[in-house]
Amino acid sequence: MTTRFTSLVAAALATTLFAGPPAFAQGKSGKNGQGKKGPSTPSQSALPPPSALPASAAAAPFAWVDGASLIPPGTVWLGLSLVRWQGGGLSETSVPVIDGAFGLTPRVQLGATIPRVLGSSNPAGPPGGLGTTFFSAKIGVIGDDTRNFRIAVSPTLEILSRASMLGAATDQARTQWGLPVSADVDHKGTRFYGSSGYFSPGVWYLGAGAARQLTKRVAVTASLSRAWSSATSLDQTVSAPKRHDVSGGASLDFTEHMGVFASIGRTFGTAEENGAGTTLAVGMSLTAASKTKVTK
Repeated sequence: MTTRFTSLVAAALATTLFAGPPAFAQGKSGKNGQGKKGPSTPSQSALPPPSALPASAAAAPFAWVDGASLIPPGTVWLGLSLVRWQGGGLSETSVPVIDGAFGLTPRVQLGATIPRVLGSSNPAGPPGGLGTTFFSAKIGVIGDDTRNFRIAVSPTLEILSRASMLGAATDQARTQWGLPVSADVDHKGTRFYGSSGYFSPGVWYLGAGAARQLTKRVAVTASLSRAWSSATSLDQTVSAPKRHDVSGGASLDFTEHMGVFASIGRTFGTAEENGAGTTLAVGMSLTAASKTKVTK
């Protein structure tokens, strides 16, 4: 179930992590004297949230809702997807979003996410090009895939896109970091998973989800998350940005090595300037396993 679970979580992450513009834009908030900022697309924001990272800083709250399971050593997982966000009368499409993961050892998995943002047809709109890129290492701390309970940490490096830096504060660093901590447990055919952690420069999050195998080829997932900023604003009339997301997804395996996945997510209890909107992700996954056995 591990590679299928990776596809499911990748789809769910796409809807929660790529679901709209960051809410904590430090370079523009409060400058109009109203204590608010209008909606913008993810690529226009100071620190856009990441796309799906198989295991998907911000200026806006986002949640890295992932499990602690790792793909087997020597296995390569590749996901190609399209992610479209719409909210506040604006929209943005990223295609392709390339997600990759490699099982290095039984307790270490390397991953990367590289999205390409489509340019706007409006000359005044955001430019297209390479989106914010993520590199991570998931490290199993407790358990392995043969046990029911697992805990992992995923130190993550984030490299902001050129478009995201256009609206950032002058002292904003292009490189950010995050430290998600995740756990999952199997119970009667359902995998329950959850994450919590921190992303610089001041985003905390908490989320949980469940994945269920419906048939030999079909699986579904659902997740719920909350994220908020610990950064303080110069304008005391502005409340701390926060965001709530709910998402659901499904995957279908055509063969042992190829499948498709899709997910949809929606924010709730979230202000428009904090990224309220709907996100749809569709994609395919490819898996290749090494014939060489990797030992601890």
